[in-house]
Amino acid sequence: MAIKVPSRFLGYAFCVGDLLLELDSGFNIKNADGAVKDTLGIQSIPESETNFLDLLDSRGKGLFQKTVKALTGANRLGPIKLQVGMDADGKELFGAFIAQLPSEPGAIYVVLSRPSRLGMNEALPTAGLLVEEKKQTFFKSLETLFEHDPGAEEKVQVTVIEAEAGQTLDIGQQTNIEQYLKSVSYGGTNAARVSDDKFAVVHDRNDASARAGVIRETVAKTTGVAINTATIDAAASNLSDRDSMRALVFSLQQFADDGEGFDVDSIQKNCGTLIGATTERVKAFRKVLDDGAFSLVYQPIVDMKKLTTHHFEALTRFDLPEIMKSQWEMIRFAEDVGLIDDFDRAVINRVIAKIRDLMKQGTAPGIAVNVSGRSLSDPEFISDLQKTLEANLDLTNYLSLEITESARILDLKSLGEVVQQIRGIGFKVYLDDFGAGAAGFQYLKSLKVDAVKIDGAYIKDAIGSAEDRAFLRSMVMLCKDLGVVTVGEWIETKEHADLLIDIGVDYGQGYFYGKPTKGLMSARRARAI
Repeated sequence: MAIKVPSRFLGYAFCVGDLLLELDSGFNIKNADGAVKDTLGIQSIPESETNFLDLLDSRGKGLFQKTVKALTGANRLGPIKLQVGMDADGKELFGAFIAQLPSEPGAIYVVLSRPSRLGMNEALPTAGLLVEEKKQTFFKSLETLFEHDPGAEEKVQVTVIEAEAGQTLDIGQQTNIEQYLKSVSYGGTNAARVSDDKFAVVHDRNDASARAGVIRETVAKTTGVAINTATIDAAASNLSDRDSMRALVFSLQQFADDGEGFDVDSIQKNCGTLIGATTERVKAFRKVLDDGAFSLVYQPIVDMKKLTTHHFEALTRFDLPEIMKSQWEMIRFAEDVGLIDDFDRAVINRVIAKIRDLMKQGTAPGIAVNVSGRSLSDPEFISDLQKTLEANLDLTNYLSLEITESARILDLKSLGEVVQQIRGIGFKVYLDDFGAGAAGFQYLKSLKVDAVKIDGAYIKDAIGSAEDRAFLRSMVMLCKDLGVVTVGEWIETKEHADLLIDIGVDYGQGYFYGKPTKGLMSARRARAI
């Protein structure tokens, strides 16, 4: 008997994807939902057999097949980067999530999302969550090594490895290389695959078996893979200082993510210069914190039906040092080098002081303050935040927290527990940019927040895009089912506002209602949602 899938499930899926595909074990497309005709050139239910592999380029075929082999029925892999389309010269870039169900072992389910939906543009990572977790674990172990062993910089070196251009590593080769590097690493565990074809290993500088030439020869002999290497000398890089250590980790992160100027050749030639330049950026950001060289502006969030200010969002404006190019770059850099928690502490304390100052004047509105998901993954920050909130229980109707995410949050379960601690104390929690990046259904399920702010990219183009309107309706329906309040961002015109009111969005934010200003206009006392 055929089972009808509730339409809301399809709506949930469209919250995180543009195209939904069901394949058989031979990769033939059995069902497709979304704008499949315009994008893929096929019908929703193909009239003739279409093999998904035929829609991929040569690199994508191998990558997709390798990823499917790693499915267990209990895991979900992705996003992986695929060029998809009927025409060889007209393929479109997508991020693909892939899964199988234990009850349907012969079916492969694929969700394709445009990079803009994932908030990553063309720089969509090709590695799955497992690789990301290994990479972050490796970086943390590297920091711990240098923190706990003051003489480590004199003992070890860090070598980065990359497969030569044109080579695609299968899962077996990736695993073999990673295991071999661990066998020659300092302590036997300090090595990891940091992307599809890149690795890093910390090794004893006096260990002949871990020299770059030996590593290249051994990898070529055992796996058939030709590699390039570059070695970072910890002692020459003056890594005893913790900020220099952060600079090293940042450089390795940039290497893993194909950051400009951080390829193997550049690291080999300019290692000291790269780390030195990054260290200068760390110092510049720390000086901003030490000097308090940032200000706050406030943008209203409005009840769209009552047209009254409900609360404000506090937004940061830096006195940018010359070495930094933009406000966004400052925040993202702080996250990447592990300084965002210090910044979040400074902003929270300043907002609390602002609210108390306004309370004395009798005109305090509610204010939402941004907190990075990375900060909320740090035990020390969590402990400090809890103490701060418990010391300010009289502000539960005035202060709320807004979780922001520039990079993927790996441990949603732990973050969900933190969110519930905050809510248990009495403060409201929002999820920012819902629908962008990875902040989709899985985030909403795990975090159980009070409100979500729908990513403005959906709203900006919704007037002229039936697809974006469908996404918006699905998101709002999902939130209403879960009892979660919705806030629309980037509302620039009355037409945008009317559309969101019609769809059922609760609150609005954008230039139509007010630009960020240093002052706080309060027609009525607002409180957190």
